[in-house]
Amino acid sequence: MPLALKKSGKKARNSYTRSSAPAKKSGGSKGSGIRLGGAAAAGIFKRLRGGSGLKSLAALTVLLAGLGLIIAGVCYSSLWLYNKAITSDFFTTRHVDVTGNVRLSHDMVLQYGGIREGDNSLAVSIAKVERNLRKTPWVEEASVKRLLPDRFVIRLKERLPSFWVHKDGVLYYANDLGEIIAPVESKNFLSLPTLRVDPGAEDALPYLMRLMRGMQSGLLPIEAGAVSSISVSPGKGIEIYLEDREMRLSIATDDWEGNLSRLSLTLGDLARRHELRNVREIRSVNGNVWVLLNQPA
Repeated sequence: MPLALKKSGKKARNSYTRSSAPAKKSGGSKGSGIRLGGAAAAGIFKRLRGGSGLKSLAALTVLLAGLGLIIAGVCYSSLWLYNKAITSDFFTTRHVDVTGNVRLSHDMVLQYGGIREGDNSLAVSIAKVERNLRKTPWVEEASVKRLLPDRFVIRLKERLPSFWVHKDGVLYYANDLGEIIAPVESKNFLSLPTLRVDPGAEDALPYLMRLMRGMQSGLLPIEAGAVSSISVSPGKGIEIYLEDREMRLSIATDDWEGNLSRLSLTLGDLARRHELRNVREIRSVNGNVWVLLNQPA
């Protein structure tokens, strides 16, 4: 029996069993050690991570507090510098230049705008000055520019009057569209033609601007100062009254350019023939010009 076992080269079953049993135990002990080590490392990591978070929070708190102090310091310094600037003579307003004013004097512009020489230039609100000027009936557009340390430049576009208009017993200035500007006063008196607009003639008002441009350019040979009154009516269109000649000129708004040109040619022809003194009325309408003479005494 022993020979047979040795010859075959195989180990006995009991011998294999005894040698492998301790190895199995050894393997089981190693795995348990690894699991215990991992749990301990995780606990340590958690503790470390918790400590790092507290340190980061503390650092962030210190940083925010520092930034707050810096911002507070900057704000305080800025306020201190601003207060110093608005009380410094270096920024005292010494020059206010005004351009574009026609009806308004330099002093009136400063009064309406609420700006004075001697004011601190940094304390002046440009938006407020522009707003005050635009509230003035004579001012259509206004812009204000500050030139440090002591100068302002005010640019205006005024509403220019072309007519007088009676409304509710008050005499007003009106622009070349018949729009009211301001009451006529002695301090800003200007003699202008009186405008009357009949009911139903509102659509013809834009032709007033074209009439004034025609007189200014010489297309219509009439001086604006010679016009006493202008009437706008649905029947006659625009009627001009020349008081010094006691003459009326009527221009229909249909074919405005043609009617205006024919009226101009007729006036020139009558003037060359020295016959204007005998004319009472001229009507330019429907492609024709009608001349009405004074009745003999």
